[in-house]
Amino acid sequence: MRNECNIIRDLLPLYAENMVTSDTADFVEEHLKGCEACRREYAQTKEPQPRQEEPSAAPLRKLSQQLKIRKIQTMALTALFVIALLVSAFAVLDAPIYFPYFEGLVTPQGLSDKGMLLTFDEKVTDFSYTVYEDPDDGNLYSCQIEAWTSLWDQWFSQEKGNLSAMVMTEHRRPMVAVYIPNDGTEDVCIAKYDPDAENQIEQNVDYESRITLPRLSLTYYFVLAVAALSVMGILWLLARKKAKLRVLIERMGLYPVAYLISHCMVSGISWASYALPRDLSLTVFISILLYSGLLLAHHVWGLKREEPCEEPSGIR
Repeated sequence: MRNECNIIRDLLPLYAENMVTSDTADFVEEHLKGCEACRREYAQTKEPQPRQEEPSAAPLRKLSQQLKIRKIQTMALTALFVIALLVSAFAVLDAPIYFPYFEGLVTPQGLSDKGMLLTFDEKVTDFSYTVYEDPDDGNLYSCQIEAWTSLWDQWFSQEKGNLSAMVMTEHRRPMVAVYIPNDGTEDVCIAKYDPDAENQIEQNVDYESRITLPRLSLTYYFVLAVAALSVMGILWLLARKKAKLRVLIERMGLYPVAYLISHCMVSGISWASYALPRDLSLTVFISILLYSGLLLAHHVWGLKREEPCEEPSGIR
């Protein structure tokens, strides 16, 4: 009987799928009528079986997910570096090219005792001016004027015509218009408002000679980044046996590296700047992009370094 049960149980999967001859089916049915254990086995055979994954499916799925994540990380890393390069290229193209003073570069015209109209040569694509009380003469207002163009404006911008600006003051005081060439030469006094003059604007007046010097604040930030990088290097050497602390120091040390690279992208090897707010803001913005990219690259490199040399189990 026991041998017959074994034979029947071997036939049950085929019998359940109607894949046996009629004689075999009669034999199985006859046995099932008198054997409770085989009937239970047959009932279990007819029940839907849960689908079992092959042993190699899980490692393959995990590997596929890792490849997708690695692909996304690579795309993000590439995008960050491309954006950083584009912004740095725009920073170079948009860098101010200041004009040395020449006659007709800025033409002042009198409006009233509260201001004057400045009209610039057609070569000027951008300008700025600052009005403040003259520290040497409390009865004067000084208007410092800067005019420049850029490679971006020269190559891509359409003709804007002659730019102009109306400079106003709050009090009835004379105004001196001073042009700043930003090339190490003396500032040029181009006009002074004189209420007693017939046309109210006195051209080419004598004025105390001054030279506008570039700002050197970028030097301090550059030196600070070098010092921070040096400190991080020392800490890394001290913590080289502590993996988690070493990784944290590496990530912190990437920002000084990013800042130094962005400084070179925006200002080259020069630390002097006549447009400090612009240069500093662009440097910080690009450094943040580069830092994000370097962090992502560091993460990808860390994952690759931790990968085992052998193939995952179940993959042949």
